[in-house]
This record gives sequence, C-alpha cells and structure tokens, in this order.
Amino acid sequence: MTRTPLQRRMLNLMAVAALGAGVVSCADQPQDTAMTDIDGVAVTAGANQPEEVNGVDLHFVAMMTPHHQQAVDMSEIILAADGTSSATDDLAQRIKVGQQEEIDLMVGWADDWDQHELMAHHAPHIANGMIAPEQMDQLKTLQGDQADTRFLQLMHFHHEGAIAMTQDQIDNGGYQPLVDLAQQMIEIQTAEMREMEDLLEAKGEGLLAD
Repeated sequence: MTRTPLQRRMLNLMAVAALGAGVVSCADQPQDTAMTDIDGVAVTAGANQPEEVNGVDLHFVAMMTPHHQQAVDMSEIILAADGTSSATDDLAQRIKVGQQEEIDLMVGWADDWDQHELMAHHAPHIANGMIAPEQMDQLKTLQGDQADTRFLQLMHFHHEGAIAMTQDQIDNGGYQPLVDLAQQMIEIQTAEMREMEDLLEAKGEGLLAD
C-alpha cells in the first residue's frame, strides 16, 4: 500500500533570536550569523525557522532522518527476499511506509529552516541502534526463514536505539510539532517491538544479545 507523503509545513515567521540555551542579540548582528554549534557544525537560524526551535530539535531531525532511512532500506531488503512470512512482510511494509512519511516531514522542516549543512553532516552517521554496513550486506544475502528472523532481530535492535534518542526530544525539544511527532514515533515503534518479539517467540528465536 502506498500513501501520499505528508506535505511540507511552510512556516513564515521572523528569524529567531536564539537557539538552545544560549541567547544571541539580533540587534547587533546580521540574520545569517552562526547562532549555535551542534556537533561541530556552526548552525544559523533560517528565515522561516520558528523561534521555539532549539538545538535538541535540530540535532534530532538531523540524526533521526538517516536512522529512519536505514529502517526503510532494511524493510525494502526483506520485502524483496524470497520465502519470508506474510506477517513479517506486513510489518516491514508498515515500517517502510510510516517511516518514509516521517522522513518527508522532517526533511521538509529542515528545508524550510535552511538546515542543509547540518543535515548533510549527519547523513552518513551510524549511531543510536543503527546497524553496521556489513550487517546490511549480510541481510541482503539471506532468504526465507533466515531472512525473516534476522530482520526481526535487527529491526528490534534498531527500534531500541531510536526510542532512546526520541525520549530526549520529548523531554527537551522546543518545537511542539516535532515533540508530538517524537511521541508518535515512540508509541508506534514500541508496539512494533512487541510485535517483533511475538513473531520471534513463535519461531522459537530470541533477540540479539546485547
């Protein structure tokens, strides 16, 4: 099933005066002056960036986008594999569609906020439960029940990392629509993790060892 990606939210607000905990006076500097530093990237508030957006929001969007993209890629791998179960295929399809919609929304915000450099900086990063390239390569070689089981184990691990990162956004983010999206992510991924656990248990398989 294919859904139309969520449309970008266009924001026509004034340039912000501060990001994160630090406050910078706009009266003494041009709008495009770097206002804060996030993971080694000097970040400037875009013209359409709401004042309440803080460093936690920007870090979350930049890190969660590649995290979600890997989940989409993993789902596409399992959907292309032969001999996997209909239950796992259904789960993979829902993850693919749902996380792609969330990617579109976050990338739309980042574009509106002119955060292209920050997004590009984090695009290649592997962290917070993302799996290594060699694990992705191994998944591509599997078929049938082996592919089925490995996907469920890896995606459960992937979701765990995402939830840990997402809780920080809920607790400390400033942009309410993004906080709301983060809460939705936790609810959906927590339910999906339970589904993965049930599917693995029915196979007599366990989760990946820590």
